Amino acid sequence: MTAQGQARLLEILDYWHKVEFFLPYALEKYVEDLKKWETRWLSREDLQHSHWRTFSIPDDLKITGFNLYIGVFDASVIATLCEPHLAACSIDENTFYEEQERVELEGLTCFAKIKLNAQAVPQLDAFSLSTAPWALGQTITKGLDALGHQAFEEAKEQLAKLLHNFHGQRQQNDDPALTADEVMYLHQLLCNWARFTPDQDGRAPLALLQVLTQPKVEKPLTQPSVAQVAKVEDEEEADTEIDILNSFFVKDIERVIASLQRGEQPPALLQYLAEAEPSKRIDLYTENGRKAIYQALQPQCINPGHWPDEPGHAMSLMQQFAINSALGTLENSGVFTVNGPPGTGKTTLLRDMFAENIVRRARVLAGYIDAADAFVGGKKPQVTFKGMANTYTLRALKPELTGYEMVVASSNNAAVENISRDLPKRKSLGKGWSNVQYLQPVAHKVAAQNSDGSISKLSDEDKPWGLICAALGNSGNRKALQERMFFNPVDSTAPHKPRTIRQWVDEYKGPSFKEARAAFKKADEAVSKALEERARYATLLSEMSATDEQTFLGLQQQAFHQAEQLKASAQQALDQHQQKLQASKQHLGSLQELERLIDRGRPAWWKRLFNTPAARTHRDEQRENARLQRQAHEEINSAKSLLDNSLIPKLEEAQTSLLFCESELDTRRTQWQGKCQSLDDFAVRLGRPNLPGHLSELEDRDFQINGLWHDAALNHLRSTLFAAALTLHEAWLAEVAPSGSNGKGFSANLTAISLLLSNKMPEDERLTQVLWQSLFMVIPVVSSTFASFANQFRGMGAGSLGWLYIDEAGQAVPQAAIGALWRAKRAMIVGDPMQIEPVFTLPQRLVKALGQLSVHTANQAFAPNRVSVQSLADQNNRYGSVFRNDTDEELWIGSPLRVHRRCIEPMFSLSNQIAYGNKMVFGLPNAHSEQGAPVYSSSCWVDIPGHVEHKQVVPKQIEFMVDLLGQLYLRDGELPQLYVISPFKAVRLALQKAIRAAAWASPNHRPKLPSGELKQWLKSSIGTVHTFQGKEQDTVFMLLGADLDHAGAAQWAASKPNLLNVALTRAKRRVYLVGDFELWGSLRYFEAVSRGKYPLKRMGAASFLAQLNPLEEQISS
Repeated sequence: MTAQGQARLLEILDYWHKVEFFLPYALEKYVEDLKKWETRWLSREDLQHSHWRTFSIPDDLKITGFNLYIGVFDASVIATLCEPHLAACSIDENTFYEEQERVELEGLTCFAKIKLNAQAVPQLDAFSLSTAPWALGQTITKGLDALGHQAFEEAKEQLAKLLHNFHGQRQQNDDPALTADEVMYLHQLLCNWARFTPDQDGRAPLALLQVLTQPKVEKPLTQPSVAQVAKVEDEEEADTEIDILNSFFVKDIERVIASLQRGEQPPALLQYLAEAEPSKRIDLYTENGRKAIYQALQPQCINPGHWPDEPGHAMSLMQQFAINSALGTLENSGVFTVNGPPGTGKTTLLRDMFAENIVRRARVLAGYIDAADAFVGGKKPQVTFKGMANTYTLRALKPELTGYEMVVASSNNAAVENISRDLPKRKSLGKGWSNVQYLQPVAHKVAAQNSDGSISKLSDEDKPWGLICAALGNSGNRKALQERMFFNPVDSTAPHKPRTIRQWVDEYKGPSFKEARAAFKKADEAVSKALEERARYATLLSEMSATDEQTFLGLQQQAFHQAEQLKASAQQALDQHQQKLQASKQHLGSLQELERLIDRGRPAWWKRLFNTPAARTHRDEQRENARLQRQAHEEINSAKSLLDNSLIPKLEEAQTSLLFCESELDTRRTQWQGKCQSLDDFAVRLGRPNLPGHLSELEDRDFQINGLWHDAALNHLRSTLFAAALTLHEAWLAEVAPSGSNGKGFSANLTAISLLLSNKMPEDERLTQVLWQSLFMVIPVVSSTFASFANQFRGMGAGSLGWLYIDEAGQAVPQAAIGALWRAKRAMIVGDPMQIEPVFTLPQRLVKALGQLSVHTANQAFAPNRVSVQSLADQNNRYGSVFRNDTDEELWIGSPLRVHRRCIEPMFSLSNQIAYGNKMVFGLPNAHSEQGAPVYSSSCWVDIPGHVEHKQVVPKQIEFMVDLLGQLYLRDGELPQLYVISPFKAVRLALQKAIRAAAWASPNHRPKLPSGELKQWLKSSIGTVHTFQGKEQDTVFMLLGADLDHAGAAQWAASKPNLLNVALTRAKRRVYLVGDFELWGSLRYFEAVSRGKYPLKRMGAASFLAQLNPLEEQISS
């Protein structure tokens, strides 16, 4: 990397670092999820009362400590105070409404969090700081360009000294508990340090105190309960440095900056931030692109490892292309992106990536004679954990067994949990694979055990088949896995009983490592043989389809014809010359006969003596005859020489050549017949594959859905190989993990893994990688949100993780993935930029102003409010396509998936039209469905015009939804399974408030709603589009709001396809738009719904409500 390249990367990272400075900690949002008795807002007046630290807690709980959030202020002042330092530029109406809906710079925030123990003694080594107040102070006093990594580091050092002095002063106190005066002193200390003091009166909250509790009755574990851990943010072991409260990414950005300054070159991160090279791109919708697809889908490119799915289920064309291309592109390192609209099989794609990596690692294991050969020889590493005396002797894996670590990450917690919690369930396997298992008793315990140690009864579908994945991330999830995997054994004799990992090892009765190794090798050989056979079949088909018998024999046939012509020509020349020789011989004979006649007519001697005229004539005749005979002899001799030395050899040569060409032609004809026979044999054994006659046919629906070169027999072999790989991993673990002399030393690794999961860190951080590599040998895939990634993988450096899979990448701000990509060798990034854009907190003008501090970020190519992880990573994917929206703005998207298997009509076609350029292919067996609960009506537009009361809230539309939901509840006796989605926060809040106030939702109404059910339903079923990202439901209502006098809000919502597209693609069976048809129906994208090719029927509110019941009930009534 050049110095200029390094400077560019550092300035991009510094820009994101500055942006993160201003993000406020969402204190008020955090408090919303706590019970009222758990928190107390503290104003200056409240601090005058002696009971400010006294809480009334439930009798079955005891206090374990407190969190003091100090320096409370309103986050909206960030925009106000930065205003004078922003470039003088106005924002358009769309930007105004976008900031209202996307920007979350509102609610109370704070300067810092201080932990107190149960006696209210401050734990200043567990001090968490928000960078936002410091960034405000710097901006107010010095301007935006005074912000920077180095300046903040110096400020943190200064604060650490101030806190150290404070700690020293209070050592003299008789009572070590924090006093009210000290709270106010700390508040002033922080304000002075930040050079920013919020405007507050005496009654405004200065701080928030949260009480931490746990049950009085201890669980039979040494750890706090999962519920207690999950109640608070990550309670990681305290570092000596000041922690960052408001940003999950600042520390990782700082780590990456330091890494680059040291000269490290993390491959995935470098590709992520590299300058795009459009000239190297291959557009998959062009002829060259289709060539690339066809080549990538040849049998030799198919991944041998395959998830145990129904053998007859085929990967779609673009799913298999993405897998094959990713495995090829990421052989050693790099980034590969996949654009996956909803329902296009992103999880299916990832499952095969997981399966292939597990098979590849098993292939390495199978190369060892003994299970212990997996470990590095020589001196064994010794690990001691911070705060603990015990030392553990570890076994480090050989380098060739590492690099297969797999982490799924996302900004969306639901997205990562969908994968890591669902894949271990039995329903994720095909029907014929019920015998596949991997650490199944351990997986059962992890899935079924509750925080109190009890075991839930799981349905057959939810019962796990194996410990293939684990949902980690926050400390609560990590500790939950530790408790369930290592502790609290279940006393049960039932088959498939839940077991700890130690119990599983002790009770293992499966095949030995040697037996499992042999079985894996046999399965691997079977797959290799099958793929090689299909590769030969493909090569033969390709060859035969490009020719026919005449063409195939062409060269040899041509050579044979030429040889025939040469032989005929040589024969003709020989015959002609022989005729000429014969003529010469006949001519000589005539001359010889003439000589005799001349001799008979010889004159008398005296005439010859006297040389008479007769004698002279006779002599002349003799001489002429002799001359002619000599000439004839010469011609004969010359002709004989030509025959012997040229014409006869040429003929012989031509005859030989003809025989050779005839033999070659016969051989070639035999080859053709052999190929035809081989093709017939292949067809008998493997069937005749459906292949395109021309590359343009790859666009056909059948090829898009069924792909190329899939067959049930091959899929079965590949899934069998994956199952054998899992069995080999099990057998290896069973041999290396027993304790004492029975094992191979890996038992200590398991103990260390348990401590790592409980947030203990090795004294020597270099051993952290050894521990994680050990964990991945047991659990192949783990997940984390980006917010928890830095804490989960503390101590892991550049390129320390083999594989990173980013899901829902279109919804992640670009800096969110920095730490994950820095730690990864390879990254597969999956998302859809046509879904919801990332939620971002800061105003656009502030983000733009920060970007203009560097030439490398001034064009907003890295602005978090404009680009996502997906769109940024897409720029450097060689394979993709150009997407053009209605304004002909071009967007390069990486390797798109195209076959949609979620929504029926009209949702599919509407979404395809407005968001995907009609490039998606419908993949479900039926495009329409029968009427069904909860709403017995076809998809339609419920036209309810009205006047706005507040922001975008139209009371008539709210009343309609409350009435509709009430009727459904009264009819069915339960809250309906549906989503209500609005583009606007105000509409969401108004509807939730109205439902709470509705008579049918009151506690005294019958049927009575169970306690807490309505609250949970309102949270999970009513929201803005962000609430439902990554989710699906049979029935979806889109509540539009707005009126003609507030059309700007509607125009913003219709300025991009994203909002409408999310609502449409959540709905599997029915979608209903509720709003002013005349206002919204003429707007961009919504016009497709009102009067486009696939319009929704327009209905009035009364007509719609009349159709709530099944058709037979409507008729009878």
